[in-house]
Amino acid sequence: MTERRRWKAEEKLAIIKEVKENNKVVETCRKYSVDPGMYYKWKESYDTFGLDGLKPHYRRMEPGVRKLMKENEKLKKLLAEKELENALLSESIKKRWRGNNEIGR
Repeated sequence: MTERRRWKAEEKLAIIKEVKENNKVVETCRKYSVDPGMYYKWKESYDTFGLDGLKPHYRRMEPGVRKLMKENEKLKKLLAEKELENALLSESIKKRWRGNNEIGR
């Protein structure tokens, strides 16, 4: 298996400009061994964000941020459980109260 090629933003931009000049996507992509689908992703990203859209964006998170996200998930689950518990208790109180009022009539 071959190693994956990493394209620099300037290289991507050069390919986009070359396709724009000659209007031949498939031929230009073959010339540089780029899948046409990848070219269209690059072009869309370039059209939307400019040269910054072609730069690599790493998704690696700092360990502290990851820890905070896990803690946040735990707290959300606890809050959801408490809200469910409160809703069930509230509903049972309403049923009891209605039942007691009907007996007194």
